[in-house]
Amino acid sequence: MSMYDVASAPISSVLGLDRLLAGFAAWRRRHAAYVQTYNELSSMGDRELADLNLSRADFHHLALTESNKVA
Repeated sequence: MSMYDVASAPISSVLGLDRLLAGFAAWRRRHAAYVQTYNELSSMGDRELADLNLSRADFHHLALTESNKVA
């Protein structure tokens, strides 16, 4: 890479801003998936949770596991 390659590159890629924004967008997608999963689990009644052999203490772990599957 020469000095001229850096000079012709967009300023956002030189500063790493594009990587930062891509990371933030990925975090937002994972967070949205976490919130959606957590809310869906929270909307279940005690009987439904008992049928699935789940407790409310499992919600965080389940939502986190599912949100990490989002790309």
